[in-house]
Formats: sequence, C-alpha cells, structure tokens
Amino acid sequence: MQFLFSPDSKIMQFLSRLYDIAVLNLLFLITCLPLVTIGAASTALYSVVFAMDTDREGGILSTYFRSFRRNFWQSTVIFLVLALFGGASCMNVLLFSQMGGGVWLVLYGLALLILLLIALTSAMVFPLVSQFQNTTVVMMKNAFLLSLSNLPRAMLAAVVNGFPVLLVLINPYLFLQLGGLWMFLYFGATAYFLSRVLKKAFDPLIPQV
Repeated sequence: MQFLFSPDSKIMQFLSRLYDIAVLNLLFLITCLPLVTIGAASTALYSVVFAMDTDREGGILSTYFRSFRRNFWQSTVIFLVLALFGGASCMNVLLFSQMGGGVWLVLYGLALLILLLIALTSAMVFPLVSQFQNTTVVMMKNAFLLSLSNLPRAMLAAVVNGFPVLLVLINPYLFLQLGGLWMFLYFGATAYFLSRVLKKAFDPLIPQV
C-alpha cells in the first residue's frame, strides 16, 4: 500500500493536479469579482492550463498573474465588446420571440444566429489571447474564423462555458446547491479539459521550426 502514497504514484499525481485546479479555480473566481475583469481572468486561466503537463509549466500564482497583467487591457476590451453585443442579441431574442408573423420569425432566427456566433467567438478568443499575440481586431477575427473551421470543438467549449449561466436561468435553486462545484472545481477543471480539446485547433497556428 505504501507505493500508493509515493509522490510518483498515479494517485498522488492526480491529487496534486486536483489541488492545483482547485487553487486555480479560486484564483479565477476572485479575479472575476469586479466583473469587468472576467476577460483578463479567463485569459490568465487558459495561460495556466495550457502550460500544465508541458515543459512550460511553472508556479500557478506567478503564471496566472503575469498573464493577467500582460493581457489585461486587450482581454478587457474584448470582453466588453462581446458583452455589449451579446447583451443586445439576448434582448433582441427575447423581444422578437414575443412577436408574431413571418418577418418577426426571421428576425428572431437572425438574432439567435448572431448570439450563437458571439458565443462561439467568446469560447475561442480568450484561449487564443492566452497563447498568441496580435491586435485586438485580428484576435477577434481569428477567433471567429477558428470557431467556424473547428465548429465541434467551439460548440463544445461554448456549451461548457455557458452551462453555469443557463443553469442559473433554468434552475437557480440547483445552481446554489452546486455551490461547492463552482467554488472549487468547475472553471479550473473545464478550462483544463478544454485546453486539451482546443490545442488541436491551435496547433496549425504555431510556426513550425
């Protein structure tokens, strides 16, 4: 039984990684508290998880806050733009869904499509900012195009990212019951999982030496 508790055992490695993800999850939630910093926090979160299990892996705190500071303004601008257009699209969806007639149905479908494209772009753009440097406009354009060319991965990321919000809207009581999941695991664990999914989409963008 003693080998199970060796630092090199699979169980101890798993528990160590789980601890790292829990710490990262708390860091993410704390730095999201001003709300306007959600973009910078998301970018920093992906900076850490993309480095995990590679030779680039370093301390969680140092890696997180270095990325948070470096990408703060760009990530914040991107978040505010997406939040503005996403909020407007949500209002249009709610408004057009109450209307009758063919024209309103077309507008309702168009608003839903725009909201979907915003969700797909949002799912890609912060991981992209965490790994590459470019202007804000180019980052958003690349995230949009990358989401369309890797649609299954982008859809998966959008669903995973949007699940807590959907749960709040559908069943707030269940959301509160799962408070421990959000506090200690969900965001760090899903970002870790999605970094492995999105890595295959990002690989073609990395210059080959």
